[in-house]
This record gives sequence, structure tokens and C-alpha cells, in this order.
Amino acid sequence: MLIGGLQKLTLVDYPGKVAATVFLIGCNFRCPNCQNPELINWNNNQPEISEKEFFDFLDSKIGLIDGICITGGEPTIHEDLIDFIKKIKAKGFLVKLDTNGSNPEMLKKLIDAKLLDFIAMDIKAPIGAKVQSYDEATGVSTDIEKIKKSVELIKNSGIDYEFRTTIVPGLVEKEDIEQIGIWLRGTKKFALQQFQNKKVLDKRFEQIQPYPDETLKQFQKILEKYIEKVELRL
Repeated sequence: MLIGGLQKLTLVDYPGKVAATVFLIGCNFRCPNCQNPELINWNNNQPEISEKEFFDFLDSKIGLIDGICITGGEPTIHEDLIDFIKKIKAKGFLVKLDTNGSNPEMLKKLIDAKLLDFIAMDIKAPIGAKVQSYDEATGVSTDIEKIKKSVELIKNSGIDYEFRTTIVPGLVEKEDIEQIGIWLRGTKKFALQQFQNKKVLDKRFEQIQPYPDETLKQFQKILEKYIEKVELRL
């Protein structure tokens, strides 16, 4: 497994749990506002973390933390993800997966094998009649049918989950929020995340100022018409 980073303690990445977060290298999207650009544009001068180092760390945390968050990049592009998670689960840890939803085939394998305890999927934009295209938000040509399939897999998995959108001015507008709410009607949990412009893949996005917190609160009220629980992450 290509491991680019390890956060040894987090109280926020896995809701309600004490966890560590492992960052996998590589992604099939090129979201301009990506907060982990070094994982996308990886080069040989950057030190990787070996699997041995990672699992030695896990051994030292047995009984001290609850779970492991697997993020990226995009974890589901890695063919060895299943074996990687099996090794984590064998040590008694819960596993939370962060995904962009582009690989429902891998997602289904993980769900069917009962390897996941929590799934967080990023919703980049609305689908169908939308103000901004999904392609603009992801930076690539996106297979919307795969995104839709992943949403349904997660909703019907019986696993704890959340969908979440980073609210980037110019990519996500008020009209988009309404459309996302209609699309995800009946979802148990949704998180609205404030855009951070300090470190992004597309340097032009450093010049974009985040929406005022009050605007995100207005977006929250829109989503609450459709979704059971809407959380703000400011």
C-alpha cells in the first residue's frame, strides 16, 4: 500500500471515536480545492510510510484508540485495499473509509465483506439539472452513474455513514444546495464543510474567499428540509 501520511491521533475524523488517520497516495479526481495536493502530485523526493511502520504503529495503539480512518487521495483506486483493511480489522480496530464514490465496485466488495464500520462520501456537486457540473468540481470527466450507485450502496449498506460537501464559492451555490438536498432526500446524516483556501491543488483557489459562516447556516436550513441530520463544520 502507498502510504503518504499518518495522523496518529484524531478526535474529529471518526465521529464519536478516538482514531488515527492514514493517508493513501493517489487519486482519480483533480478537485481544484483539494486540501491534500501532495498526495495527488506525489514525487520520489517525498518520504513514504512503509506498511511495516504503519502496522507497528497500530500494534502500539491496541486498546488505546478505537479505529482507523482511511483517506487520501482516493483509497478505492488501490487494488490491495481489501487486504490492507483485513490486516487492520484483524488487530481489532474499527475502520472508517473516506471516498469520492467513483468506484462502487470496490465499495460493494468492502461492504459485502463486512470490512467497514463507517463510510464518508464526498458529494462534489448536484447531479441532473445543476448550476455547476460535477466535472468542474472534480477536475475530470466524471461517471455520474457510478457516483449515484455509490450513494445507493452506502444508504442501503446498514453501515454508519455520512455524505458531505465542501462549500466552495463558484463551485457550490445556493441553487446547488437545494438540488443536493432533493437528490439525497431521506439520508440520515450530511455534513456541510467550510472551504479552506490555505493549501489547495489549484493555486487560483487560494484567492477565493470562503462563504461567511452565516451563509453556510442558511444552506443548512435548506438541507434540513430533506435530510434528517445536517452538521456544520466551520
